[in-house]
Amino acid sequence: MFSTQESLKRKTPAGGINRRAYLCLLVDEYYETSNLEAQQQVTANLANFAYDPINWTFLREAKAHELFYDIVQQSTGSVVDRLLLLHAIVGLANICLDPAIAEFIERSNGYDQLRALLEKYQTDCEIACNALTCYSFLLNDSSTDQLKKDKRLVRLLELRWMSATSARVQPTVGTVFRLTRTFRETDVKQFVALTGDSNPIHVSTTNDCERKEQLFVNGAFLNGVIAGIIGSNFPGFVVTTQNFRFPNRCQLDKEVQFSVTVEEMRKIVTVSYESKQNDRVVFEGIAKLFAVRK
Repeated sequence: MFSTQESLKRKTPAGGINRRAYLCLLVDEYYETSNLEAQQQVTANLANFAYDPINWTFLREAKAHELFYDIVQQSTGSVVDRLLLLHAIVGLANICLDPAIAEFIERSNGYDQLRALLEKYQTDCEIACNALTCYSFLLNDSSTDQLKKDKRLVRLLELRWMSATSARVQPTVGTVFRLTRTFRETDVKQFVALTGDSNPIHVSTTNDCERKEQLFVNGAFLNGVIAGIIGSNFPGFVVTTQNFRFPNRCQLDKEVQFSVTVEEMRKIVTVSYESKQNDRVVFEGIAKLFAVRK
């Protein structure tokens, strides 16, 4: 539900900082810290505030839209943390209905930046969908004509449509399937409720922040994600054997990159898989698959 000025006043405690000043402090914190996790928290908060139109003026005055745009711009030319980028494109999609910010994006070569983002992250559903949402919110009479003339964008959208509607591509040796996700404490608690694995190394019964930082994701949970990738891309197959290890702990609230690579395509299919967090392998192994006869 959207806020009103009256509700903002009620939510601000006596002597507390107002919304405008708070958002300015958030933007300042992003630029003043080199801690990635702190930057992720800042961009997540800013993107969340951008959802409510009552905050748009405050965000514009704090130059939050410029922060979002800077991250998007950096991502098309270099490697940027995926979570920062996701927060940035979500924030832009939320706030670009503000006329002044829409004008800023258009004036800053934003259409080309969004297209470059789509080209680079076309297989990342969350980023691609929010980039397309941003495009749709920016449409007007002049921009629609301009975008129709952008042959690269038109071709990119055609390829996306063909990919979504065509039959599943058969995997071959060397094919790599990828997935990225971040595990939250709520995810682990749901897994614990399902499996009964209440090992205290995975869940905390207190609000001790230091204790929570020591928790790590269940190994079986990581294996379950890999199983999901395999099952989605090898329908009709079952896993017959697995050999795996967990060389490092997988921490909560930090992005994990999963990959499954086809190593051998015979009667028995062999795949290798790997899960990495902060460039460290947290889970890796080999599995053999067999097609179930009908």
